[in-house]
Amino acid sequence: MVASASSFGSLPQPNGAPMPPPEPILSPPGYKFPHQNLKRRLTRPDRVPLVLVACGSFSPVTTLHLQMFELAEKYVKQNDPGFEIVGNYMSPCSDAYEKASLAPASHRIQMCSLAVDTDSKATITIDPWETVRLDDSGKPLYSPTVDVLRHFDHEINNVLGGIETLDGTFTTARVMLLIGADLAATMADPKLWDPSDIDVLLGHYGAFVVERTEDAIAPLKKYNKIWVVPTIVNEVSSTRVRAQIQNGERVEDIPDSVYKYIKLHHLYQKKPTTNGNPVEITNGKTD
Repeated sequence: MVASASSFGSLPQPNGAPMPPPEPILSPPGYKFPHQNLKRRLTRPDRVPLVLVACGSFSPVTTLHLQMFELAEKYVKQNDPGFEIVGNYMSPCSDAYEKASLAPASHRIQMCSLAVDTDSKATITIDPWETVRLDDSGKPLYSPTVDVLRHFDHEINNVLGGIETLDGTFTTARVMLLIGADLAATMADPKLWDPSDIDVLLGHYGAFVVERTEDAIAPLKKYNKIWVVPTIVNEVSSTRVRAQIQNGERVEDIPDSVYKYIKLHHLYQKKPTTNGNPVEITNGKTD
């Protein structure tokens, strides 16, 4: 899909007026936004600062999750769409997601941190914001993806004041999703996504979609803030990794440090129950 940094603007409403920017979303008490890897100053003139955010369960994090950022960086350098990537973030979802194969947030945060720390090429920061949000009763609070991007937008552009340009002025960083084609394809389904959320996610913010062809995201072509990042054919997924671990197979699609952590904490294992049928263990306990 052809797009450029200059195509940014507010999504038009039916009456032709621009859609106002999403309202900022506040963070829980005690939370501090991690920005140690955020480039606070552009290194090239006439570039739009870009922050890529990958949301997901990361249960567990795989090598493909890390490679998506590398592919996006390569795409920006080779195709010159007018951006300079100043930040790469992974945002693990809350335990409120309640997926059967979801390891506790503390484990997923640690595995993501290990994966990033052991990858010499990674400039990715793990943001625990989704996992530390609680409702009034103290239970984990689920954060829609649109709220996650609002959070990054607020922290980087409102709290930190944006990104410094070469002439010493500050400009707004563009926050975008970094997602795979399979997830992008589901965004056209109103049963899975609120259409008003998609208007904000893809109409106001935008996305870099890592996929092999553009066919999967054809239903989203009305949005002009989607950049398609080509990749190689692969079968890497967290689902496949979990199955390999449960079957005692050799796992090559996760960093070695993450594999050792999984074995140490007995994550994603199966053990027989009293009737002999195996059940999955995600956190050392049976579901």
